Amino acid sequence: MNDTRLPKIVYLLMLFMGLLEWMQVYPQLPDRMASHFDFYGRPDGWQPKEAFFLVMAVVIGVTGLIGFLLPALIAAAPAGFINVPRKDYWLAPERREETLRFLRTHLEWSACGVLFVLLYAASQAINANLPDHAPFGAQGLLYALAGFFLLTIAGTVRLMRHFYRVPRQDSSS
Repeated sequence: MNDTRLPKIVYLLMLFMGLLEWMQVYPQLPDRMASHFDFYGRPDGWQPKEAFFLVMAVVIGVTGLIGFLLPALIAAAPAGFINVPRKDYWLAPERREETLRFLRTHLEWSACGVLFVLLYAASQAINANLPDHAPFGAQGLLYALAGFFLLTIAGTVRLMRHFYRVPRQDSSS
C-alpha cells in the first residue's frame, strides 16, 4: 500500500467509527445535553443535542479541511509563500515534490491526532449524558491531550530536524 494513503485511511476509519457511535446513541440522549465539563468532570454548560452535534461536525470538518486541503494549497503556492528553513534547497525543482509530500503527510497525521482528541472528548460528553450516566472522563481526556501535546512536540522536532539538515553531498550546492 502507498504509505501516503495511510493517514487518509486512518482518518476516514476514525471518522466513520465516530459517526456510527453518534448515530447509535443520538436517540438515547436528552434534548438538552451537558456539553461542557469542569476539571473534575462535573457539567457546567448545556446545549441542545442538535447544537452539540452540529458544533462537533463543524469543528471536525474545519480540522479535516486544514489537514487535507492545506497541503494542496501549499503545493499550489509559489515557493516565496512557503515558509520552510533552507527554502532554496528544499523547494528546488528536484526536491519540491518530496518536500511537499513530507509536509502533506505531517499535516495529515496531525489531522488524525486532532480528530482522535475531538472524537474522544465527544464520546466522553456523550457517555456522561446517556441514561446510565457514566461520569465524564476528565482524567482520560487530560491523558489524551497530554499524548497529543507530546506527539505535536515530537512532530515539530521532526520537522525542524528534517528541514534544517541538508545532506552532506548536497550541502555544497
